Amino acid sequence: MARALDRTLLLAAFDEIGRAAAAAGTRLEIAVYGGSALMLASNFRYATEDVDISRVERPWPDWLQEVTRRLADAHGWSLDWLNDAVVFHLSPLAERAADHQEFGTFPRDGSAPGLVVHVPTAQYLLALKLKAMRVNEPLRGEQERLDILNLMRVVGISTIDDAIAVMARYFPVSAAAPEKQRFLLKNMNPDGAADAPQYPRRSD
Repeated sequence: MARALDRTLLLAAFDEIGRAAAAAGTRLEIAVYGGSALMLASNFRYATEDVDISRVERPWPDWLQEVTRRLADAHGWSLDWLNDAVVFHLSPLAERAADHQEFGTFPRDGSAPGLVVHVPTAQYLLALKLKAMRVNEPLRGEQERLDILNLMRVVGISTIDDAIAVMARYFPVSAAAPEKQRFLLKNMNPDGAADAPQYPRRSD
């Protein structure tokens, strides 16, 4: 079983990717989504299994394949720990500038940056979570529930209608028939959210 990623290790991995990009004479910009975005930029998510990013050119450049493989070997991560499979679930209505925020540049040692990492806004990330709505899954359900509760607090909403309205901004078709979301939100245990959830925060 692949080892989980924590924030400290992922930030260090981004430092290595940034150095490798700079050494290759290029600059890579990515957006990070899902649990990995929350782990990086919130105070209420502490681990993730992989890192979901925006699409990177195919095939990946040799330097990127090499550094990600080296990191996987060093830390016991899966070989696809950095992947862009999430792009199929993103909203075509989301805007690169308005719906994303810069998280940080890497490496963090003051040398020439080779990697720029962005994260979605709280509203967009909440919409993605609501569209998928996996709170009933045996393995991930509890974490998904807490992610949604905390993001709702960050956004400043508390009602089911407000949550559906956030989803409608990015996924109007899903919001037009939100029976699943309404049912799960209505029956979701409201306990356990962070007292003061924060998102986003920048890299160290």
